[in-house]
Amino acid sequence: MSTESNLSARSDPQSNDTPLLEMRDVVAGYGNTTVLHDINIGVEDGQIACLIGPNGSGKSTLMKSIYGFADVKAGTITLNDKNITGRSPQENLTAGMSYVLQDASVFPGMTVHENMLMGGYVFNDDDRAARRAEELYDEFRILGDIRNQNAGTLSGGQRRLLELARALMVDPEIMMLDEPSIGLEPRFIEDVFDRIKQLNDLGTTILLVEQNAQKGLSVADRGFVLASGEIKFTGTGTELLNNNDIGRLYLGG
Repeated sequence: MSTESNLSARSDPQSNDTPLLEMRDVVAGYGNTTVLHDINIGVEDGQIACLIGPNGSGKSTLMKSIYGFADVKAGTITLNDKNITGRSPQENLTAGMSYVLQDASVFPGMTVHENMLMGGYVFNDDDRAARRAEELYDEFRILGDIRNQNAGTLSGGQRRLLELARALMVDPEIMMLDEPSIGLEPRFIEDVFDRIKQLNDLGTTILLVEQNAQKGLSVADRGFVLASGEIKFTGTGTELLNNNDIGRLYLGG
């Protein structure tokens, strides 16, 4: 496969700055099954980074290996130059990393407000969690308006906004989003990506996996193409969008 000169295959030599989040030579999977091979990526502070690739390429496993849901067999993962390889999800959340899973994760039997408070359980301080929820209702006004509504009655777009807001309860340094647009109507997809850009503008670094590759790359400062468990290309979001080979193989172009 040919590549353009401004793209890099496999490795990620994005800059001389130390990334906020970095994976170096990571091999990961589940038990005896290896899914990821020699992964090298870096996400700089303040960036939106987007990971794309075909179904089954290992995108969710990459996210889970960072957050402690998958087994890292070799290599290192660092956050702020601190080795977090193999750290538990609980430790990562407490340390200011949030992760919105691909599958619906709201508690349908609880109200919107109760769901928000669940996002702040690491505080061990109900008053602090309540204050943080009120701060977020100023940013997510629609959620403030329906705070007493049962979460099981929300639309798909409202549920996704609730998941995003709840992930912000810990005021994360980095937010990881796995397929934020999956299952949403087009009008809600626009709302979700507008919100992602707004959160980034407010200083939240974001790493997302996105099935809608064109949409994901269009908001990304940095992009990675994953296939068969390996990083095939890295570049800016614009570079990946404009690459003919990537368009043909991964963007449906």
